[in-house]
Amino acid sequence: MLAAARRQAPAPAPAAEAFVSRPPVRDLPSAVERDRRAGTERVIELGRWLVLIFAAVTANFSGAHAARVGEVNLLLGSWGLFNLAVTLALVARHLPGRRTQYAMTALDIAVATALVYMTGGFGSSFSVTFYVVVIASSLRFGIKGSLFCATAISIAYIGAGVWVSKGLPTYDNFASHIFLYFVVALATGLLARELAGARARQLAHTYQLEHAAFMELREVDRLKTDFIMLASHELRTPLAKIKAWLMLMQDAGDRLPVDAQREATEVLRSETESLARLTDNLLCIAQLEAGEIRLKTGPVDLDEVVEQVFARFVESADRRRFQCVIPDDARRVLADHERLALVLACLVDNALKFSPEDEPVKLSAHRDAREVRVDVRDNGRRIPDDQIERVFASFYQVESPLTRQRGGCGVGLYLARQLTERMGGRIWVDNKASRGNCFSISLPLG
Repeated sequence: MLAAARRQAPAPAPAAEAFVSRPPVRDLPSAVERDRRAGTERVIELGRWLVLIFAAVTANFSGAHAARVGEVNLLLGSWGLFNLAVTLALVARHLPGRRTQYAMTALDIAVATALVYMTGGFGSSFSVTFYVVVIASSLRFGIKGSLFCATAISIAYIGAGVWVSKGLPTYDNFASHIFLYFVVALATGLLARELAGARARQLAHTYQLEHAAFMELREVDRLKTDFIMLASHELRTPLAKIKAWLMLMQDAGDRLPVDAQREATEVLRSETESLARLTDNLLCIAQLEAGEIRLKTGPVDLDEVVEQVFARFVESADRRRFQCVIPDDARRVLADHERLALVLACLVDNALKFSPEDEPVKLSAHRDAREVRVDVRDNGRRIPDDQIERVFASFYQVESPLTRQRGGCGVGLYLARQLTERMGGRIWVDNKASRGNCFSISLPLG
């Protein structure tokens, strides 16, 4: 019957997959380049609409080009339809490719050249459209592209002017325009490069923050999944043992041997105490997270607290495994009696879990100026250096859920740290020894 009761207690449940991977963060260089291109096209499109409005007002209300105003309006209307199609494409988030950008730039140069040709050549007020095309090429193609575009525009401007005037005018009449085309090309190219670099740095920083936040949320999600899995196991195992023994005692009744009754009583007491510790820890964490915990700080007898803590583990560990050294000058600390007992219980429980069964757990205290330092040392596996701080995180365990061989939900050390700091103390771990770890807390002298 005893064997049957033991068989009903479940074996450690296999760990489920802790986290389902989420879609990765977008490729940063591609995202930066796409954002730069989208911003460039929006600025160019806005500038094209402003030039179109300027040209329409100039052609229809200045009276200077009344002879060919119909042709100018036809050209501007066609250009406006083209601009409308580009605007709708941008609204739909369709960006032009490199070849399309070349074609659009060539079309803009052709429209500007036609406007200059129809409105007087070298003396045309529409030559200002060439500057807009130069600026657009700077934003799209950089310094080299803008200089090449300035060269093409200069040739187009001279050609349109010569065609209208049937010859070259004086040098000063057109040289200033050509000079300004190249100055604008160079200046806007440099400015565009600096703005693009600043925007790229800003986007890189933003995406780094987003990636860090994503990784943090993913880690929280993984820890939450691990906690639910581990807490379920930690609750199910003692409940299954309790249920099995109760069923056995009910079925056997008075026929159950005295030794079995004694063993059943010990198992029931041990498992209920384990459940009580787990629920106390979870309740305390909930109070900490909600900010509802209240501390009653005052002078506390450390000897009394340690004896109370050791008494919690007499059912699960041999009393002789505990070694305690507390000198007279370190017996009084300023703390909350109940919370200090919970802190030391978490540290002792951690030491018992990760120490070999025949190895002692050493608790010692000594006075350090106006503080008392309490050390809990075990002889288990040394904590890696890169996980020293992480062991105090909530629901974190050094062992993987897939390979872990010890119980626990990963809340003990987190709880110990939170309570110690709220009592005005400090907690840390020393892994300098080749074997084992030493968890220490420091509290004000009582």
